[in-house]
Amino acid sequence: MSNGKRGERGLLSLEACIAVTIFMFLMLFMYSFFVVFEARNAIGHSVLATANSLSLDAYGNSKYGDADTVAAIFYAIYGTSGVNDSGFVDTQKWYDDGGGLEGAILTRFLAYLGGGDKQRANELLERYHIQGGADGLDFSGSKVEDGRLYLSVKYTIEYEFQVFNLDVLKMEQKACSKLWT
Repeated sequence: MSNGKRGERGLLSLEACIAVTIFMFLMLFMYSFFVVFEARNAIGHSVLATANSLSLDAYGNSKYGDADTVAAIFYAIYGTSGVNDSGFVDTQKWYDDGGGLEGAILTRFLAYLGGGDKQRANELLERYHIQGGADGLDFSGSKVEDGRLYLSVKYTIEYEFQVFNLDVLKMEQKACSKLWT
């Protein structure tokens, strides 16, 4: 009788080890999935906010004239331009010829992702495991056409935990906004 009980006790320990291991792998995978979900939501929100914000640049720059002159006046009075320090405002006319479009998008995107703090935006991209950080964001599919801004960002996400040697995820998110002219 005592030999049978000892064998069952060992079997129970073996079953517990297997069950706990499977449970831990499942929890690590779920955590990785939630990091990817959070990254897609944050980047999607920033893409939409960037598109809406950039669509106002055409109106602001045409309504208030040469914004570079306004920035020079602010700089002379206050010692800072206040116009493009945060990344939320762009005085360049990137919408006329498409020149500088990707730079304007990246600056505005990082401003919205990090709440105006580029360092925080880069830390978030690193936390989300975006390959290359800000340099890993590809805005080359963005364009201005027929009075609309088509914003596209492509990026690659790595899983937080490579539980089963899963491949990276290639993502693309898009937004469209009519330019205010």
